Amino acid sequence: MSEELVRAVVEAREKARHLKALKDDSYTEWENTNTFLIVGLREAMEAQTRAEEALREAGLKEYEASKDSEGNGNKQPFPGVGIRVRERVVYDKGEALLWAIDHKIALLLDSRVFEHLMKASPGLPDFVDIQEEVTATIATDLGKVLEGVGE
Repeated sequence: MSEELVRAVVEAREKARHLKALKDDSYTEWENTNTFLIVGLREAMEAQTRAEEALREAGLKEYEASKDSEGNGNKQPFPGVGIRVRERVVYDKGEALLWAIDHKIALLLDSRVFEHLMKASPGLPDFVDIQEEVTATIATDLGKVLEGVGE
């Protein structure tokens, strides 16, 4: 019985090794045949990343430049580009853990709970700061956004 089980594992492993080798050979052949496609895709993706980053940076600059006296800027600086503003809690994790232990709310620091508490607290400990974090988003389908723009 045990010999049959061992033999079954040996056969299964051999079959898996054989099929993996066939797949690897086939994939290598595909890569060699389609090098132009792989290189072209990599270059296109890098160009897309650079273009999106430039658009995000331009959106953030436009947002900053459009801020009024109360600090509110244009949150839709370009078609398909949105500005997201949120608060981010910045703190030293060691001091936060000591604070949590001192206030008898934790033995381990749960960052998510701590940050929620800090955002809701009227007075912050000295080691905590709430900073504004501004990010730019780009619509997935910019073609739809451009329809009718500039006509």
